[in-house]
Amino acid sequence: AGGAFDWTAVEQRLGVSALPDDFKALLGVYGDVRFCNALRLFRPSTEPWLDLAEVTLAAREPLADTEFGESPAEIPAGVSVDPATLVQWGGSFGGDYCLWDAHDPDPRNWTLVFTDLDKLDWGFYPGTVTEYLLDWLTGRAAPIPLWGLDAVLPDGGAPFAEIYDPTDFTGAVTDRIDAAVF
Repeated sequence: AGGAFDWTAVEQRLGVSALPDDFKALLGVYGDVRFCNALRLFRPSTEPWLDLAEVTLAAREPLADTEFGESPAEIPAGVSVDPATLVQWGGSFGGDYCLWDAHDPDPRNWTLVFTDLDKLDWGFYPGTVTEYLLDWLTGRAAPIPLWGLDAVLPDGGAPFAEIYDPTDFTGAVTDRIDAAVF
């Protein structure tokens, strides 16, 4: 389901030296993927709603709006929530933002930053996207408060990922991977 993407064009549009290798590898394998029917990953795309650069540039204005929402009460040392340096790698279907703090030129040093649509709840994760997804989906680490697996999977089901063909506008799932495989 994965594919080859033009990461260079996205990186240039965002003004970053590179995007994290683990993220590129994840999308190279899975392509258009949603996790637990709640979290979508963004990537290079001709579709503006799916394109990582377009989504990021569009998110910076509402993230910078100081009349709406709140700044985080506590920010980990060395982390910035300046919207000009945040890159949106994913989002929930409820409008939550999944971001990288990309103020450091080395993407291996980026922290994950999460906030809800209203910028009232904030969370931080010091690892990579793939580490976060593995921790979130297996329950090894407490989820960022934006998504509790209880809310995402109210029937108590196991976490899953669904792969989609972005050229199929019916939204048909091409593959499903259950948590036991992670």
